[in-house]
Amino acid sequence: MASIFDRDAFTEALFFPRTDASAPPPGAVDRFAEVDGARIHVRCYAARGARCTLLVFHGNGEVVADYDDAADRFAAIGAALAVAEFRGYGRSTGAPSLRAVIDDARAIAEAVPADRLIVMGRSLGGAAAHELFARPIERMAGAILESAFCDLGRLIQRRGLAPPAAFTADEQATFEPARKLAHGRLPLLVLHGAIDTLVRPDEAHAAYAAATSAAERRLVLVPGRGHNDLSGGDEYWAALRAFVDHIAA
Repeated sequence: MASIFDRDAFTEALFFPRTDASAPPPGAVDRFAEVDGARIHVRCYAARGARCTLLVFHGNGEVVADYDDAADRFAAIGAALAVAEFRGYGRSTGAPSLRAVIDDARAIAEAVPADRLIVMGRSLGGAAAHELFARPIERMAGAILESAFCDLGRLIQRRGLAPPAAFTADEQATFEPARKLAHGRLPLLVLHGAIDTLVRPDEAHAAYAAATSAAERRLVLVPGRGHNDLSGGDEYWAALRAFVDHIAA
């Protein structure tokens, strides 16, 4: 029997693709990463004096253009922003699946020009960040989890489905965040809203607890913020700046 993560019912309940053909704003460039059977859209924003590049795997229902207005805020903390789509989102081809998010992560990271790369996974994009934290590319210097899931059973339940009694060895190796986090050795920042009701803060605590081999790990719960308004808090930007400062040093 096929893994629940490969079944149409799970995939259709998990992903909400949006297409978008908007032109990049001044100073930004659209690139494409070639993956198995698809082309993935990545938008890279210029930032004068940037000390690193922050590659964001965005959340469900988002597209890269949603980050056009945020690029200057990332530049202000010393990071040039790059944002990657999922298959079937924005200008990317193919059909999305959780397995594809994970399988495509490395090729996408390799396509981003940067001497020092920090990978950031927001919400569902955390699946790509988990994978790259465990198996980083050579230029990668750290990882950030923003409002990311850590419990596979809850991920399935939030889609209105029943998780299996146990996950197979392949499912654990491919999809289990805690297992991947336990293998990562780069610095890790776990950012989460203190009142997130979609992915509860205890999943952030679980992610932090799992990353025992990280060179350094930080957990920041932003007071008064939930799942989709995290960047509206000053504590969010202060935590990102401190992490970028640490990596750049």
